[in-house]
Amino acid sequence: MSYIVKAPLVGVNGADGKVKYLYIGTPVPSDVSAEDLERLEEGGLIVKDESAARPKVAAKKPAGDSSDGAA
Repeated sequence: MSYIVKAPLVGVNGADGKVKYLYIGTPVPSDVSAEDLERLEEGGLIVKDESAARPKVAAKKPAGDSSDGAA
């Protein structure tokens, strides 16, 4: 599950031990611990990225519409 930063600025610890600063709208790196993810989500600083979980569906033409825009 991926997460997106909701707060203006969040500091997280990566697996390399370095603090990473993430701005609003930034994806949370995959090396952030589960404990940190839980704490940040409970605090409202990050949210689950629902758009990544949903498959993209192409728009369908209405039934009976055989026009393709070509003349």
